[in-house]
Amino acid sequence: MRKHKITVGFVDYLIRRRNFVAIIALFIMVAFVLAAICAPLLYSWETATRVDLLNSLLSPSLKHPLGTDEVGRDLLARLVWGARITLLVALVAVSIAMTFGVIIGALCGYFENWFTALLMRFIDSLIAFPRTLFAIVIVTIFGPGVVSLTLAIGISTIPPNVRLFRGPVLALKRRQFTTAAKSLGARDLSILFSHILPNTTSLMIVQGTLSLAEAILIGSGLSFLGLGPQPPTPEWGAMIASSRAQFTLHPHVIFAPGIALFLVILSFNLVGDALRDYIDPRARKAF
Repeated sequence: MRKHKITVGFVDYLIRRRNFVAIIALFIMVAFVLAAICAPLLYSWETATRVDLLNSLLSPSLKHPLGTDEVGRDLLARLVWGARITLLVALVAVSIAMTFGVIIGALCGYFENWFTALLMRFIDSLIAFPRTLFAIVIVTIFGPGVVSLTLAIGISTIPPNVRLFRGPVLALKRRQFTTAAKSLGARDLSILFSHILPNTTSLMIVQGTLSLAEAILIGSGLSFLGLGPQPPTPEWGAMIASSRAQFTLHPHVIFAPGIALFLVILSFNLVGDALRDYIDPRARKAF
């Protein structure tokens, strides 16, 4: 019920602010999510993966709205199934990163001792290491595939989340409500998970939305390098990589996944920015 109120309130906020760019971005984001959920109902797996050399590199038509690729597979079908795989990988990866990032960051922020200080220095060293390169190392260890790609994105995104959530917890533990809970005999873990972390929910929502866009970008980049799902599994980054040779004579083959990737990442970023303004009390007072 609360999530429904937040969603309705957010849409109403966008309409009243006349933020039509964010509204369009929200519509695009929802459209891709629905396409990913309904992929099995829209196209069969065989349609997205079956090789048909007699119909290769067809231009867009009524039968094939986006045309076909270099081996005759329907591009719209592959785009829809690619959305399912790309968004699922990003969602699971961000869930892993947020779960461990929030917990470790909260513990390091609440319990200040030599161990948490040492742990934060280790986290800082991981943040200094390029995230994409870190993800490549993880995929190289576990081998290319959907599972290893998800783990690579999730693990490489944990350190920034630890740093992000440590600060608010460090500030909130010095607030009066925390002192009051301690005076009533509440235990540290109870205070942390029952009183402090609920006050970071808005930050979790915004960070989760923005992290999805980044996870999609990293995942597609790794797939472009051949470190993601292997053929014939449709994935937007892999689709772009396999169609590079056709760019000059058949640009529609690379434009389809490229534009889809651009629209999804842009829409998640725009919605995340608008959501941050909606949740920020100062921005809401301004309007």
